[in-house]
Amino acid sequence: MPHEYRLHVDVDARCLCCGSLQRFRFASPSDQVVCEHCRTHGGDEKAVRRDREHIALWRGILDRHEADARAEEAAAALAADEAAAVIARLTAERDQLRAGVIAADSEVGAGLRDSLQGELVRRAERATALTARRVDKAMVALWRLQAFHHPDARKPGTCSCGRSLTACGESRVLEAQRQDMLDWERRQLVLLKAGERHGLPPEHPEVAGT
Repeated sequence: MPHEYRLHVDVDARCLCCGSLQRFRFASPSDQVVCEHCRTHGGDEKAVRRDREHIALWRGILDRHEADARAEEAAAALAADEAAAVIARLTAERDQLRAGVIAADSEVGAGLRDSLQGELVRRAERATALTARRVDKAMVALWRLQAFHHPDARKPGTCSCGRSLTACGESRVLEAQRQDMLDWERRQLVLLKAGERHGLPPEHPEVAGT
């Protein structure tokens, strides 16, 4: 079946084999929407290899997001240290103001105080927003994988993909993070309904229906 993606430009599309979001460049509407990781997965005899490589691919995606999250945590810690330094500087300036070195109500004193306080707030806001975006990106990857692999309520012990939960490698990868991902989704739905910024992907049913 021909695809409808733009030709001869880089586009993000979901691989029809593994379901992951990948970068493609199509030369023809008849090009397969299958990422380079999955081009050798055709045929029933290659099902075991396909599943094993899908698991490795999703683990790699999750590992990258976790590494990004760790890097952002380190950046946030650095920002916190810098904020602490700013606070210490503000405290020293306050003590100087109290000692009369700089008059508290003078133009110089007020301007210095406002400048330092504003910089502290801006740094904290940037660090918080950056960390939130990294967490959202990691959780969206988990949510998309969860859409294909979650416990089937109609068949206890079975994954929605049709395999048993113990046989489904994707479900095993997800299990340790599933509750955190579901808690994140509930928080994002509250933000969505309140009209605030949220991290839900555009294909989420609640987002697509708005």
